[in-house]
Amino acid sequence: MGSIIKKHMHYAWLVLVGVILIRGFAGGGLNMTSSLFLAPAAAEIGTGIGRLSVYLSITSVVMVIWLPAAGKLINKYDVRKMAAAGAALQALSFAGFGLMKTVYGWYVLAIPYAMGAALIVNLLGPILINRWFAKKAGTMLGLQMAFVGLFGAVLQPFTSGLIQVSGWRDAYFMVGGGSFLILFFVSLLLLRNRPEDQGTQPYGETKNQESLPQKKAEELAITENTALRSASFYLLLFFMIAITGAGVFTQHIPIYGSVLGYSVKATGTALAFASVGSAIGSIAIGMISDRIGSLKTCYGLIGIGIAAVGAFFISSAGFFVFGTATFLHGLVSSGIMVLAPILTIQFYGQKDYEKIYAKVSMGAPLASIILIPAYGFIYDLTKSYVFVLFGILALLIAAAFCIGLGWRKRCTIEGCPGWRK
Repeated sequence: MGSIIKKHMHYAWLVLVGVILIRGFAGGGLNMTSSLFLAPAAAEIGTGIGRLSVYLSITSVVMVIWLPAAGKLINKYDVRKMAAAGAALQALSFAGFGLMKTVYGWYVLAIPYAMGAALIVNLLGPILINRWFAKKAGTMLGLQMAFVGLFGAVLQPFTSGLIQVSGWRDAYFMVGGGSFLILFFVSLLLLRNRPEDQGTQPYGETKNQESLPQKKAEELAITENTALRSASFYLLLFFMIAITGAGVFTQHIPIYGSVLGYSVKATGTALAFASVGSAIGSIAIGMISDRIGSLKTCYGLIGIGIAAVGAFFISSAGFFVFGTATFLHGLVSSGIMVLAPILTIQFYGQKDYEKIYAKVSMGAPLASIILIPAYGFIYDLTKSYVFVLFGILALLIAAAFCIGLGWRKRCTIEGCPGWRK
C-alpha cells in the first residue's frame, strides 16, 4: 500500500487530508460548538451565561501566553506526537466539562483546552502545509480553512441534537471522547513530520527546478532572535492585531442587526451570508495570493474591508445592503489565518518558521481579548455602533500602513532592517 501511494500519489496529499480532518473536528467541531453548551449548563449549575462564558476568555489569554512555547515544541518534536498531545489536551478537557458542577471547573479546564487548541487548531495546519507544499501553499491553506467552516456547519446542528436528546453532560462526553479518538488516530496514521523524513521533497519541488517563491523563502535563514529584533516582526504583529480587530466584529453583527431593526431571522440569514463569504474567501484568498503575491492580496483584502464598513454604515437602507456588508466582512475575516503563515515564511524563511509564526499568531487572540469586549463597552456607552465602525475603519487603515511598511522592511538574505533603515 505504501509503495503504491509513493508511486502514484505524493504523500503531501495525505498530510493535507490529515490536517483537514484534525482542524475540522478540533476547530469546526470542538471550538464552534462550545457556545451551544452555555445555556443548558449554566441553567443546571445555577450560574449566569456571562459568568460561565468567562472560560472562553480564559482560553484566549492562555493561548497568547502558550503560543510561543507551542511553536518551539512543534519545531523540536515529531508532529505526530505533538498532534496527539494536542488532541488529548483539547478533546479530553472538552469531555471533562461534562463532569463539572461549578463554574470554576470550566475555568480550570480552559487551561489545558487552550494549550491543545493552540497546537492543533492554530499552528498545525499552516506549519505542515508550508513544510509539504512548495507550490500552491496559499491555495492549500485556504482549502483547509474552508473545511473548518464546513465541518462547523455540519457538527453544530449535530451537537445541538445530541444536547436535546441526551443532555449537555452526555453530549460533552460523546463529542469530546469521539473527537479525541478521531484526532488521535488521524495524527498517527496520516501526519508525517517533514518530506525528507519520507525520502521525498515538498510537493511541486523537483531536484532541478524549484518554484520561485519557495526558492526565495529557502534562501532566507532568519533565526527567531534576529526576527524578534527586526522592525518587520512588530509591523507584521500589529497588522495581525489590526486585521483581526476588524474581523471580530462578526461577534457583534447580531446585536447590530437588532439595532438596525432587523428580525432575529433576518440577522441569522445575514450571518449565513458571512459564513458563505468566509468559506469562499478562504479558498479564493489563498489562490489569489499564489497568483499575484501576498502584498497585493493584503491590500485587496483591506479594500474589501473598507467597503464592508461603508456598507455597514448604510445598512439601515435595506436588508440587501446589510447582507452584502456581512458577506464582504466574511471575506475579510477568512483571510486572517490564510495570509499570516504566507507572510511569515516570505518575511523570514523556513529556518525558525514554526517559532516565529507562533509569535505572529499571538496577534489574533490579543485582538479578540481586547476588542470584542471593547466594542461591547462602546455600544453600552453610546447605544450605537457608529463609533465602533469608525474604529474598525481606523484599524483597516493601520493594517494597510503596517503591512506596507513591513513589506519594505522585510528580511532578506542580507539581513533584517531595523526601524531607521
